Amino acid sequence: MKGVDILLENIETIISVVLVCKNEENTIEKCLNSLINQSRMPDEILVVDGMSTDETQNIVRTFIKTHSNIKLIINDKVFTPHGLNLGIKKSKGNIIMIAGGHTIFDQSYLKQSIDFLLNNDDAYAVGGVSLAQPLDQKSVLQKSIAYSYSSSFGTASKHRYLHDYPIEVDTVAYACYRKEVFEKIGYFDERLLRNQDIEFNYRMRKNGLKIFLLPVINIYYVPTNYKKFLKKNFSNGYWNILTLRYTPHGLSLRHFVPFFFVTYLIILILLLIISRNNALKIVFSLPLIFYLILDSYFSLNYSIRERKISLFFCSMVSFLLLHLSYGIGTLWSLVRNAFVFNK
Repeated sequence: MKGVDILLENIETIISVVLVCKNEENTIEKCLNSLINQSRMPDEILVVDGMSTDETQNIVRTFIKTHSNIKLIINDKVFTPHGLNLGIKKSKGNIIMIAGGHTIFDQSYLKQSIDFLLNNDDAYAVGGVSLAQPLDQKSVLQKSIAYSYSSSFGTASKHRYLHDYPIEVDTVAYACYRKEVFEKIGYFDERLLRNQDIEFNYRMRKNGLKIFLLPVINIYYVPTNYKKFLKKNFSNGYWNILTLRYTPHGLSLRHFVPFFFVTYLIILILLLIISRNNALKIVFSLPLIFYLILDSYFSLNYSIRERKISLFFCSMVSFLLLHLSYGIGTLWSLVRNAFVFNK
């Protein structure tokens, strides 16, 4: 593929950051500061705002006054995939970094990403670890939510955990892409309001374009309350079914484990109500008992490590709500969109 690829080492490296956001007034300043203070500064930062109703746009305009490489673009279609494509098409770089307004990027993230792409011709996208953190370090609730996202019991996504060396993965968060990737396989699927990155990265792998996870940590700020937490997880689960319609092989089994868990719970509840066979009830209850043991184990370890007993109870609830809300989202989508698969 070397004969047709544009090798970065033979041309000037220009970095464009496409930052898609909406209503991120609490974190957008931290995010922009982390980008303009990179050891390898981006040549342009395109902030694509989805019609924010808070102070996000005003904060961005304040940065523009002192940083000529920052531009504000209004995404009147609001949703993330539209904003991503709008920013990419307006970018001038041969490296495109995707950013989010609720993330702080390691100071060396861009440099490490560019260096890896320059030294590995088979790498077309690289990303870092997206480590979940609470916006308020004193909030037990936010800390438990962050732990549910960054624990192996909470999620199986590799980009949530720190690795000691670069590894090839199926998807990453906030990737740096070679510009030619979009020329080869197109842009993000605007039909997918969620999972558009998973679907896009699947198309990359399908075309032999490898994705790597680097051992560099970016900080992702989690939802600040359970209402936002549940809404986010439900939406993520809901879009799994629609993603399958457009990309049957784009998702892996791990995306449907919460759905299987919720389905099992429904069957268990019905069994406990209807059946008079106590032995059968006990047998079918064993997976739930095993789940609660694991929930208790991970939550207890975290509370001991943090020396705060309230984290034990809050983490147990956060794990359960994460899995339930995600699984219910998938189940509801399956029921609501069942007719789609018959068309």
